[in-house]
Amino acid sequence: MAEDYYQVLGLDRDASKEDIKKAYRRLARQYHPDVTTEDKDVAEERFKNISEAYEVLADDEKRRVYDQYGHAGLSGQFSGGSFTWDDFSHFEDLRDIFGGMGGFGGSIFDMFFGGAQQRRGGMGSRARQGDSLRYDVEVTLEQALSGLSKEINVPHTVQCDDCRGTGGKGGDVQTCGECGGAGQVQSIRDSGFGRFVSISACPKCQGEGRTFKERCPSCDGVGRQKRSSKVTVDIPPGVEDGTRLRVPGAGDAGMHGGPPGDLFVIVHVRPHEVFRRDGPNLWLDLVTSYPKLALGSEEQVPTIEGGTAELKIPPGTQVDTVLRMKGHGLPRMGGGPRGDQLVRVKIKVPKKLSAKEKDLLRKLSGEEGHKGGIFENLFRK
Repeated sequence: MAEDYYQVLGLDRDASKEDIKKAYRRLARQYHPDVTTEDKDVAEERFKNISEAYEVLADDEKRRVYDQYGHAGLSGQFSGGSFTWDDFSHFEDLRDIFGGMGGFGGSIFDMFFGGAQQRRGGMGSRARQGDSLRYDVEVTLEQALSGLSKEINVPHTVQCDDCRGTGGKGGDVQTCGECGGAGQVQSIRDSGFGRFVSISACPKCQGEGRTFKERCPSCDGVGRQKRSSKVTVDIPPGVEDGTRLRVPGAGDAGMHGGPPGDLFVIVHVRPHEVFRRDGPNLWLDLVTSYPKLALGSEEQVPTIEGGTAELKIPPGTQVDTVLRMKGHGLPRMGGGPRGDQLVRVKIKVPKKLSAKEKDLLRKLSGEEGHKGGIFENLFRK
């Protein structure tokens, strides 16, 4: 079983971004293969584990996915389904950590990232997954009962067909001659205090590691274009307000052949005019009369399906009593029995009374004055 990322970095789940960066800085220095006291192979594996944890927790979207779905939700966040060094996007943080450690900086990059850079044509031009997107939809409580397939129109970026995502006219690109495809250039300055190495993005290729003779006229050299696409989202029965549904690959296009990001659809369930929701259960207020509560009755009450169902009110039912209609609530998203409909009984007091009604109430009030009141007189037989 994969280790918990927070435990890998020795953090609580409410750790701030600054806490995450400090923890990674400390552990990265601790497990540098040239300074650690552990076995080299063990140190390299440990270094990869803490870098994987940092890659996820330092990225807001990846962290949200991990917090909600755990390791199972991250397959779409990594280009190969699971973390490799090709997925690591915090090179600058490592440069900052190891830049002042003499030859250590070069060795750590050659050891872990050299192969990836050669395969991708340099650090700057490596494939990167596109951004994930958020889309909010609203459904009615009746739709939440049955579930539905909803078609939405999502604005996002897609790979330019004319240049195949390269940015160069006709897809023609070449390795940057200024940085050799690394996407970065460095300058070395010696002083009385030691040697200082400064690393910055290549000014010629803007950190991409490759250039082209002519920009693609369709995308102006970006490699991506804006477009709206229709996406069908399956909203399950019993969906709860705030549920987040993931549509893999429906986000923004990746860079340099990288996979597209995901689309996260946030479902909002509209408040109902009659029912109040409590998880899978539905609440309803039923206004009735004093005689019906005292004598008992059978009432037809509305249900979420749109019809009515019979509710038996036992004799002597008190105001604010909650009666349960089993199985008349909503389905449960995770399976299991359907929720219930909970009916709270109320009494409506009339504002105007006829002379006959007033006379009857006075007589009833007199009966209430006897020992035990009207309920005892009604039910002791």
